[in-house]
Amino acid sequence: MIETGEGDLSVFNRSFWDLWIQKIFRNFASAKYQWLFFLYVPTVYGMFHEGLTTGQPWISATLGLGFLGGGFVTLALGRIISNTRLTVSNTNELNTER
Repeated sequence: MIETGEGDLSVFNRSFWDLWIQKIFRNFASAKYQWLFFLYVPTVYGMFHEGLTTGQPWISATLGLGFLGGGFVTLALGRIISNTRLTVSNTNELNTER
């Protein structure tokens, strides 16, 4: 019998929590998550951190929420556009349902 070593990869013996931890690590490794993290953390920090002399936040709520929403929409549209094929592989048949 060939040993695959699958049991060595499991943290909680293939339970729900094992799959959850793997999903979290996969999300941390994704480029989209890293972009959102590096763009959103300074924005959220600036929205709630008050300036020393004025007492006002560094970034207003309207500007911060607009930036966060715009960043998410930009990344989502970029993914949709990158997954869209602009050319047809077979020129004899035009199938728009792919």
